[in-house]
Amino acid sequence: MGLFGRRYLLAGAAVGGAGLLRGASAQGALEDSVVIRTTGGAFEAALKQHFFDPFSKASGTRVVTVATSYGDMVAKTVAMNAARRIEWDVISPQFYELGRLAPYLRDLGDCGALPNVAARGLDGICGRYGVQYLTGGVVLAWNPAAFSNRPAPANWADFWNVRAFPGRRALPSYGNPWNNTLLFALMADGVAADALFPLDLDRAFRKLDEIKPHIDVWWKTGAQSVEMIRSGDIQMAPMWSGTAYAAKRSGIGVDWTYNQAAADFGSWAILKDAPHPRAALAFVDFYLDNPANHAAFAREMGYATTSKAGLGLLNPAEQHELISSPAMLAGLAQIDGAWVEANRTATLDRWNLWLSS
Repeated sequence: MGLFGRRYLLAGAAVGGAGLLRGASAQGALEDSVVIRTTGGAFEAALKQHFFDPFSKASGTRVVTVATSYGDMVAKTVAMNAARRIEWDVISPQFYELGRLAPYLRDLGDCGALPNVAARGLDGICGRYGVQYLTGGVVLAWNPAAFSNRPAPANWADFWNVRAFPGRRALPSYGNPWNNTLLFALMADGVAADALFPLDLDRAFRKLDEIKPHIDVWWKTGAQSVEMIRSGDIQMAPMWSGTAYAAKRSGIGVDWTYNQAAADFGSWAILKDAPHPRAALAFVDFYLDNPANHAAFAREMGYATTSKAGLGLLNPAEQHELISSPAMLAGLAQIDGAWVEANRTATLDRWNLWLSS
């Protein structure tokens, strides 16, 4: 059990907005465990160290993790709902996908029952069916050794310009082209980051036709994107910002720009009829506490979190390597979840046909 036993938890009004764990226990004690979906690996280990274990220590509730791919997470969520047998409590979808998954998620309203979200989180992180917890992007990255005596690419027009910026290139293909490659094609063709949706697919595919002969690899995993840069097989490619940060931190030569990056915003969402609803709500609120843990996680994993105070603990050099400022956030290409949901199947079918032709 935590320092104060299991009685504290779910008051909607905690003193000073300090969070659910410091409020009264008007709605009952926490359950003994909470089941949270993760991606496994080093990312899960960092979440465990900086957030899951501290939550367990403070609350007495054990965090049980389930590692799955993103696609399996969505499929399992739908299947559990259909079977009316919910086994997980908290999942971690992309923020823009909360609307699509809303039938399976607990409605948090304006997050009024989560005092830390309002008091300690960045503006706009309450998405009604989930709370944004992670801020990253898909960035244009390159091997600096290949550009030691010439300018590095600064935007997607440069990536498409094979004469001025020669070199082997790669693009991602991991099942959601509306979150990366289609956006990059449109921005390379002059579309502003804030004017991408609704996607002009005809224009995007015409632009992709130009670059396709020059793409040597269509990568599918973060590890692959790093290895091809490390080995020198590829000189420039999109890369997840956290992957790029971790690679550079480990000594691999990689640089990148956040200019025209595509948003990669992770969220915590509680499943409807979750088996441990009070513990799930308490965890999501607790996550926004303890700013030192947020700063340590960001330094380790290369993703900014949504803790205002946590970001304030990062020095200017660290902030420069993370999506950590309002200016950086404003410059990201945001995904229109409603458009994606309405056009998902047709877009993916067209993408797969184009890729295989």
